[in-house]
Amino acid sequence: MKTSKVQKIAKVIKILLILLLLVGVAFIGVCPLKQQSVSLKIYCANRHVSKTLSPEELNTLGSFEVYFPNFVREQFSEIRITRFFKSIAVDKIQASAFDRYIEAHGDNLVFNQNAINLLRKNSASAVMERLIIAESLFALVLFLIILVNAITEKLSTESHDNHGPIHEIGKFCSEVVRYSQYIFYAARADLKAEVANSYLNRLWWVLEPTFNMLVYVIVFGRVMGNSIRHYSTSIYSTLLMWNFFSKILNYSVKCIRNNRDIVTKVYLPKHVLLITNMVLNFLKLLFSLVVLIPMLIIFKVHIGFCVFFVIPPYILMILLSFGLGMIFLHFGVYIDDLAYAVGILLQMVMFLSGIFYDVVTSLPTPLNTMMLCVNPVSMFIDTMRNALLSNIVCNIPLIILWTVISILLCYIGIHIVYKNENGYVKVV
Repeated sequence: MKTSKVQKIAKVIKILLILLLLVGVAFIGVCPLKQQSVSLKIYCANRHVSKTLSPEELNTLGSFEVYFPNFVREQFSEIRITRFFKSIAVDKIQASAFDRYIEAHGDNLVFNQNAINLLRKNSASAVMERLIIAESLFALVLFLIILVNAITEKLSTESHDNHGPIHEIGKFCSEVVRYSQYIFYAARADLKAEVANSYLNRLWWVLEPTFNMLVYVIVFGRVMGNSIRHYSTSIYSTLLMWNFFSKILNYSVKCIRNNRDIVTKVYLPKHVLLITNMVLNFLKLLFSLVVLIPMLIIFKVHIGFCVFFVIPPYILMILLSFGLGMIFLHFGVYIDDLAYAVGILLQMVMFLSGIFYDVVTSLPTPLNTMMLCVNPVSMFIDTMRNALLSNIVCNIPLIILWTVISILLCYIGIHIVYKNENGYVKVV
C-alpha cells in the first residue's frame, strides 16, 4: 500500500477518533444521571465511623444520628463526603464548621437540616463521575491514536526503520540500563558543581524549601491555615513535590540547548539528559526530606500504615514530569518562546493546585471537584497530604487513571524524540 494512501486513511481515522471524543464528552456532559447515595466518613482521634444514606432517605429525613463510641469533640478532625467513588471526597465538613451541621450528645452525633441540605446537594451533583468518565474516554482515544500512528508508520513504505512501540520501548529501556552509570555520574557531578563555591554547601537544598515554607505559612497561614491540619508540615511536604515537578519541566524546555556541546559532538540519547536532571532533583528531594521527619515528630503528626500510600503519588509525579518533559524537550528545540509560556503556566498551576490550601474545602463547588479531577498536580498533592498527615487513603481511581495517561504521555514523548532527534543538531 502506498505511503500517501496509508497516511490519508490514518488521518481520517484520527479525525474520527477526535470527533468521537468530542461527541462522547458532550454526551457525558448532558446525559442525565440519577441521584446517588452519599457516604459520610467521620474522623476523630485517628478513628473513623462511616454511614451511607440513600437518595430516598435524604429526601425524607429532617435529621439523622450517627453512633460514634467514645467521641471527643476536641479530637474531631473532619467528615469526608463521598458518592460513587468512595475514596474521592466531593465535600468535607471541617472542625471549624462542626457546630453548624452537628450536635454532639454523648456518643450520638445528630446531623441537622443544614447537613441534610449539604448532602442532598452532593447527592444530586454528578460532576466528578462525568469528569472521570470523560478522562477515561480521553485516555482510550489517546491510546487508539497512538496505535493508529504506529500501524501507519509500520505500513508506510518510506519508514523501513520503524519497528513500532514495542521496539521503541525496548530500545528506551536498554539505553537507560546502558547509560545508567553515566546518568548517576553526571547527576553527582552536577550536585557537586552546584555547591562547589558555597559556604553552606548542601544545606541550601534544605534551606530553600524551609524558608519558602516559612514565607508561605506567614502569608497564607491566617487565611488558609484552618483548611489543612498541621499547616507548616503540609506546606513543606507539598513544596518538595512541587519543586521537583516544576524544576523538571522548566529544565526540559531548554534541555537540548543547554547541552549543545554534548548534543553536537557525540551521540547521546536525549532522554538520558532529562533523566540525569530528574535523578539530580530527586536526590535533592531525598536530602530535603530529612527535615520532614523531625517536623512530623515536633508537630505530633500521627503516622499510620496509610503513610505508605505516599508512594503512588510520587510515582505518578515522576511519570507525569518525564512524559511532559520529553514533549517539552522536543518542542523547546524549535520554539524559543516555549520556556516563557511554560514558566507562566507553571506559576498558574502552582496557585491552582492546593499547595497552600485544601482544594475540596477552599474552592467553591463545582470548581473544587473539577480542579481535583482535571489537574493531576492538585490530585497527587492532595493524595500525598492525606496519606502523610491524616492517615487516609484517597483518590484511588484518579491515581490509576492519571497513571495510565502519564504512561501514554511518556510513550508519546519517547516516540517524538526518537523520530526527530537527528534534526536537533541542525537547529541548536
